[in-house]
Amino acid sequence: MFSSSATDVTPSYGGSLYTWRVTTAIRVFGLSLASGIVLADGRSGVTAPLLAALAVVAVGSAVLDWSRATTRAAWVPLAEMLLAAIMLASAGASPGLYAYLAVPPVVAGVRHGVVTVVNTAFVGGLGLLASVAGSSTPDPRPELIAAAPWVLTGLGAGLLASWQSRSIRDEDARRAPYRAAHQLVTQLHGLARRHQVGLDTAQLAADLETDLRRRTGATASAVYTGSVAEGLVQVSSYGDAGSLAEQVGRRAEARSPGVRVLGIQGTDGGLGFVALSGVLRWNDEIAEQAAEVTDNFALRIDTAVLFDEVRRMATSEERNRLAREMHDGVAQEIVALGYVVDEIESISDDPLTRELAASLRQEITRVVSELRYSIFDLRHQLSDHRLSGALADHVRDLSSGTDLQVHLSFDEAGKPLSARAESELLRIAQEAISNVRRHADARNLWVSFRTDGVALDLCIEDDGVGNAAPRDLHWGLQTMAERAAGIGATLEVGDRDGGGTRVHLTTQHHAVTSREGSLRP
Repeated sequence: MFSSSATDVTPSYGGSLYTWRVTTAIRVFGLSLASGIVLADGRSGVTAPLLAALAVVAVGSAVLDWSRATTRAAWVPLAEMLLAAIMLASAGASPGLYAYLAVPPVVAGVRHGVVTVVNTAFVGGLGLLASVAGSSTPDPRPELIAAAPWVLTGLGAGLLASWQSRSIRDEDARRAPYRAAHQLVTQLHGLARRHQVGLDTAQLAADLETDLRRRTGATASAVYTGSVAEGLVQVSSYGDAGSLAEQVGRRAEARSPGVRVLGIQGTDGGLGFVALSGVLRWNDEIAEQAAEVTDNFALRIDTAVLFDEVRRMATSEERNRLAREMHDGVAQEIVALGYVVDEIESISDDPLTRELAASLRQEITRVVSELRYSIFDLRHQLSDHRLSGALADHVRDLSSGTDLQVHLSFDEAGKPLSARAESELLRIAQEAISNVRRHADARNLWVSFRTDGVALDLCIEDDGVGNAAPRDLHWGLQTMAERAAGIGATLEVGDRDGGGTRVHLTTQHHAVTSREGSLRP
């Protein structure tokens, strides 16, 4: 027989309801044709048991075809052809019943392609030859003569069906990954809405620590991502966990008393480690429970990281869409209003009208300027350089053409922060700097950012009017606090010593993944 290629079997198309209906109809037609020929010959009483057996084979094959198991479904027409050929040839069936031998190759053509069609016809021929060779019939030629036209008919019709349906199978094969991805995202979305799963990596890591401490009696714990060779990144910690990172790289017998380290294994390899200290009792039962908890959380963390990356890309696309709509819609309409106001001012002889028009023109200019700043904020994204470079570009572009003096201080060491952490920090800084520009009436702006790859410190200060309290229908400070909480940071907004406002964000660790959005080392 011929070997099946990768393109010969298409699981999505083969398992579709439409295809199953077509192949079932082909089987029903084959049984009806064989029954009609037998009835025309007047031999229904002799061949009725064989006809019933063919019906059983057809029903069984249809049931198997309903399955989405591609490997099994590819062999269904071959098995159907072999059973039918052996059964008919060995029993000396009526020539009319051989019409059913055309069915399996056609089914193979509709479902699986050219290779399976040829294999099915080949298997049918072998089954016929084997049956007549093992029978006691002195002359097997009548059976072969009766069966051969139907096998050839099935081969030709199957090849034609395969050629006709190939474009449909190819199109369905292109859609299959998107269909599978849509199904998985839909399931994940449903679970998240029902609060049956969490999708925040920092919270998941903290939950993992809590569960392990409860089961092991540990007094301190920490979750690290990455590898010992390339460096560990602390995701979350509890208690006095400052020295646990050093323990991870040591052999088990060289670790301090009461310290246990568990590996976190994701779907594509190691994600990191959980380190526990203060463990007074450790046995096989506790070790098994800890490993079960860790494996369960590893899958959830891995899924959360992928979800974070998808969410980040969707958010970026949405920001760009909003920026385009604001630029092409509202901004252009307001600019057009400005032209109308200019026209009124130029043709009016009334001093009061001209004064009001000039005042309105200034307000329109201010609104257009604010819209442009908003569009700039929406479109400003992190590029290949680190957060300090993005902050510097943002502040420089925003302060261009103003009297605001900008003082920058950046110190980035260690591994880069995750894409999510950097994006949230950039948005917090944008909001704080925008508030300075709009409301502070400041002469100086200080922006400092420091990180060692684990802890981070972002501070934005101005020497303006101060009193940065939340106002009704203004959600900037609340949004900043929500963004900070999302990456496990603490945000403080208050008065600056010497006047003005101070926005200070700090964290002892960051809820991070690697720059590519994965916890993998």
